Amino acid sequence: MREDEKNALIQRLNSSSQYLQSNDMKVVDIDRGFARVEMIIDEHILNIHGFVHGGALFSLADTVAGAASFATGRDSVTLTGSINYIKPGKGGKLIGVATEISAGRTTGVYEVFIYNDEQVLLCRATFTMFFLDGERYRAQNKNDSGESI
Repeated sequence: MREDEKNALIQRLNSSSQYLQSNDMKVVDIDRGFARVEMIIDEHILNIHGFVHGGALFSLADTVAGAASFATGRDSVTLTGSINYIKPGKGGKLIGVATEISAGRTTGVYEVFIYNDEQVLLCRATFTMFFLDGERYRAQNKNDSGESI
């Protein structure tokens, strides 16, 4: 992936998602089938024990897997995801790294590792993404006049 393509995709992902912005997530690096997303740890994502809430970790994992799948040049949505929590989340920042395991005609599988800013592994996840450019998807999402809906 060329540097200008990387920068354009990073800009697209960071500017077009209110969800990323409102949860202090930012795509910081991307390449074909790879992404790195950072998330600030603050009090609004902590659980009652003072650690990062598991839902916030899952959300970051989903986001970084989605960014890696977008870096293939294909838009996608999450089909499935599973996560293993390893250590409690604490520190100043979360760092999610996703790499492509496989990409086929309609789905891609991505492995995600989330670390804190001290490089402690907090969790590992696997996501399957559904690519939105498949023939079946396009056919199902057209109105009676053949226009995309």
